[in-house]
Amino acid sequence: MIISRPQTGKVRTRRNFVMSFLVGLFLIAPWVVLPDGSPLIRLDIPRRVFHLFGGLFIPQEGLILWFFLLTMGLSLFFFTSVIGRVWCGWGCPQTIYTDLFDRIGRFVLDSKYGKKDASLHGKFIVYFLWVVVSFIASFHWIAYFVSPYEMLADYQSLIFANQTYFYFTLFFTAAMFIDIGFIREQFCRYACPYARFQTLLMDEHSWNVTYDFKRGEPRRDGKTKIGDCISCNMCVVVCPTGIDIRDGLQVGCVACGKCVDACTSIMAKENKKTLIGYFSLKQIETGAKIKWIRPRTVIYAILLTVVITGAIIQLVTRTPMSMIAASNKSMPPILIPDNKIRAFVALRIQNIAPIEKEFQLTAFDTRHGKEILIRSGEENNRFKLGSGEIKSISVVLETQTLTEQELNEGYLPGSIVLKNAEDSDERLEKKLSLTLPRR
Repeated sequence: MIISRPQTGKVRTRRNFVMSFLVGLFLIAPWVVLPDGSPLIRLDIPRRVFHLFGGLFIPQEGLILWFFLLTMGLSLFFFTSVIGRVWCGWGCPQTIYTDLFDRIGRFVLDSKYGKKDASLHGKFIVYFLWVVVSFIASFHWIAYFVSPYEMLADYQSLIFANQTYFYFTLFFTAAMFIDIGFIREQFCRYACPYARFQTLLMDEHSWNVTYDFKRGEPRRDGKTKIGDCISCNMCVVVCPTGIDIRDGLQVGCVACGKCVDACTSIMAKENKKTLIGYFSLKQIETGAKIKWIRPRTVIYAILLTVVITGAIIQLVTRTPMSMIAASNKSMPPILIPDNKIRAFVALRIQNIAPIEKEFQLTAFDTRHGKEILIRSGEENNRFKLGSGEIKSISVVLETQTLTEQELNEGYLPGSIVLKNAEDSDERLEKKLSLTLPRR
């Protein structure tokens, strides 16, 4: 376990602002309730719905999930190729909470933090505060799946022991305490998959934390000064993963910028510019400006634009309702008097709009252009559903009188239409094939 020395500077100040914003956003978002009563963000697994910024999504909308995952992946590719491992150093929870744990340790133990001769009493306080922070973070993580207001009420009433979320909270609390408190940088160096393929996403033009080896090398050896690097090793001392940035791009570098602030402060005493900063490798080798537009970034940008455009089109054109229709296998279609066919169909209807809506069911014979009588047990086949509400019903379909030729066609293609009773343009159609009984 590596306990790095704290370091102040411009990069540290900017990271403090970004990290405070991200942690605040993480803690506040699950508590936000929109005017219609729906949460701002929640993945409600028991109800199988996902609330996102006023929208309601369901597992059947797999294409939207595919667009979302593809957007996240391509964004990672694009931004890594342009500005390096900015996610690791500025937005990754592993980095943010490791930094927070270190702040707690230094606040309690001061200069004894991370040393073997620290008092047991002080260590106990540090571990206790780490557990508290882990519990708070885990509570809010679970709050993205379960209402935080309900969980808080259960905790206050001491009736949480029989709730599943309580055991998930305990698990994540223990996992975070062990990971951030003791595994720390080892996760970044040996377990994080992103660290493994970062070199495939970056090239010599990527803007990243880099050591200016042309100015710095060869380093000072004793009193013999050759390059600008004075071999103070402060860049190693402040590194949270314990690497030496002067050895070049490495898996362990999370681009946090602590070495930039350290080198800046040391070189300022020498009246020289920092040897470590946000540069590109090509910029250091040739002195040329960073080449932002290049084949790699253009391809990623085009793909990302296409995917985002597709996602927007899918969101704009989506119908805020869902219907699954299936013929009743145990009750096949039958022939009734007047050469009519009666079929039995099971429907599962869900309102995925953020407000209550009234729906109406109709059915049609798509081959002959005739309307099919539908009996749902509801008056005029109209019913209301609240946001996210599901209605499972069995309906009876009854065709108009069919000719002998139509009865001998073997099957009857039809469709069931679910539409908004107040807006006929908002509709969803499901195709259905009715097997005609043999005569």
